[in-house]
Amino acid sequence: MIGLKKYLLSAAVLVAALLTTMPLVAQESAAAESYSFNHGPYLQALSYDGVTICFSTSHRGFSGVELRVKGSDEKQLYRTSKDGLFEADNTFNAIRIDGLSAATEYEYRLTSKRMLSFEPYKVVFGEEITSPWYSFRTFDPAADEVTFVVANDIHDDAQKCAALLDLMPMQEVDMVFYNGDIMSHFSREGQPFTSFIDVSVDRFARHKPFAVVRGNHETRGHLAREYGDYIHNTREGRYYGVYYFGSTAVVMLDCGEDKDDEHPVYAGLVDFDNYRREQAEWLKGVVKSKAFRRAKHRIAIVHIPPTVERMAEVEENKKRVADLMTWRGNAHLGELMLPILNEADINVMFSAHLHDYAVFPRQEGVVEFPIIANDNVSAMLVRVNAEGVHVKIVNRDGRTTHEKTY
Repeated sequence: MIGLKKYLLSAAVLVAALLTTMPLVAQESAAAESYSFNHGPYLQALSYDGVTICFSTSHRGFSGVELRVKGSDEKQLYRTSKDGLFEADNTFNAIRIDGLSAATEYEYRLTSKRMLSFEPYKVVFGEEITSPWYSFRTFDPAADEVTFVVANDIHDDAQKCAALLDLMPMQEVDMVFYNGDIMSHFSREGQPFTSFIDVSVDRFARHKPFAVVRGNHETRGHLAREYGDYIHNTREGRYYGVYYFGSTAVVMLDCGEDKDDEHPVYAGLVDFDNYRREQAEWLKGVVKSKAFRRAKHRIAIVHIPPTVERMAEVEENKKRVADLMTWRGNAHLGELMLPILNEADINVMFSAHLHDYAVFPRQEGVVEFPIIANDNVSAMLVRVNAEGVHVKIVNRDGRTTHEKTY
């Protein structure tokens, strides 16, 4: 009996010793792993006076962005602060920087300290890392020209995304608009990175921004509600918004789903009718604003093409329009948005969704601007200048399939 007691006591001492040393072993093992910036940086919501810089680290850390005017040695550190607390012990960062000067070139780099332990009264930092310096230029309110790319319906095909970007003169481009269904559904952690963000970073996004005009497929999947963690189209955190490039205004609308909210596939979890009504009220204010009315060129972008019955009066689109009118998304967008946009002197609208090329022409009293639906294997190069909005569509084989000035 005494021997058993001694054995149990010895075993208890051994377990206690193991429990004491295990955290230290785990901490040492974790510290031995390399700490790095593993995604990004990429620019979001660039404007005349601000930008959001997004990136992630391989392990949890405390991160920031150092910024300086190009040619200056004076730099400032920016972090995300909320309710008195700096964001920390995280891997993904979206750091907003406001108060910048328009038409100015800046340089920035990432900085981060790994957090090995985060206890209430003891924080243990590990390796500290910095990235190379990157650069960007804030938009110019006096600009008379802008060039951007529109691509859509990538559906998680990073190779296709890369191929379409490689067709474009990216050194001349100010921005990229991804016009929906860049993912088929959001069901894997980090999926936006592998689907299109990493490719964008490689091609342009460290220096020039992109926006994602959300498509109907990107509202699907159990992680769809986390898409906004990766995508920061506007300072306000909305998917829909308006970009100003001097004399050009680009309005982005979020189409929502294509079927009725009550459709069984949504299991009662969506509210897109109300969401589209919310956008319509916002749009009424935008088109009446001084900034929008001052613009010489006005462009609208939405993934699902808005459709009304009278568009079928154009013979070549009769069958297509009849089919589109059976879908709630198309019809509801047509009902809500076209009356507002018809009064806004829009040059052209870019849409997608059909996986096929189509042009819905201007019809007086029906739709006061042409709608170009890009197919799913082409990219659009849009150059806006004093002559108008020049649109060139190039397919994956390098062949130009549409070229016109609006």
